[in-house]
Amino acid sequence: MSEEIEKHVLEKFEILQKMGRGAYGIVWKSRDKASGRVVALKKVFDAFQNATDAQRTYREVMYLQQLNSHENIIKLFSIIPAKNHKDLYLVFEIMESDVHVVIRGRLLKAVHKQYIMYQLMKSLKYLHSADLIHRDLKPSNMLINSDCLMKLADFGLARSVAEENGEPPLVSDYIATRWYRAPEILFGSQKYSKAVDVWSSGCIFAEILLEKVLFPGKSSLNQIELIIELLGRPSEGDLVKMNSDLAWTIMQNIKTRKRKSISKLFAAFPADAVDLLRKLLAFNPEKR
Repeated sequence: MSEEIEKHVLEKFEILQKMGRGAYGIVWKSRDKASGRVVALKKVFDAFQNATDAQRTYREVMYLQQLNSHENIIKLFSIIPAKNHKDLYLVFEIMESDVHVVIRGRLLKAVHKQYIMYQLMKSLKYLHSADLIHRDLKPSNMLINSDCLMKLADFGLARSVAEENGEPPLVSDYIATRWYRAPEILFGSQKYSKAVDVWSSGCIFAEILLEKVLFPGKSSLNQIELIIELLGRPSEGDLVKMNSDLAWTIMQNIKTRKRKSISKLFAAFPADAVDLLRKLLAFNPEKR
């Protein structure tokens, strides 16, 4: 997982500064020597070392190539193979920061919060209209600039949920950062829908309003407990709609009860914002 950039890439790009590093790669602010355009150069470490990483890399590249026309989805300009046949370089449009950073910096006014959510909903409508789900929505995957323009990024876990022969596909339950994970995924469902993104957007909305994570669970079980403390226990009808045989067993072992109130927790915010939050954070996927 070397941060070294290969010679053939440096011939094309001038490295200006390191922007960040994660488990899968590193990003530099760079200048394209041919066009003069400032871009984000991402080196994906060992992009094809195993089937899971190869699939993640393939999905990010293929989906972004198809989604390049929407103003609220990050643009992928080009792909550069590494000479070592292990890494991969991706060239993206540059964005100054992400929503996680601006939330922590308490930089958002009410109008900014509203505009960010509007843009998130626009991008989700576009994705979902193509039967795609993002599956890893969180503030750090929402890039932003000084004009409050938001662009959705990181499509490595995105997945098509288009029906095959009239049946929805089976999908993995090991996705999404825990704090933004929908209840049906926490309960182990493999027949979930676009509603998982809607739940994540509700968690993001709450975090933007409160300027702190709404459900910071330490495990999947603890995550369910925190959700129940705020929303109460799901009804039998809600559990049926989650399409998980494990849901009933898990709920029998959870003794947690409702201890908090959305009305009190979000008392400082407009009624329409609280109403939207309630509709996004519904246990029943079909009611979100």
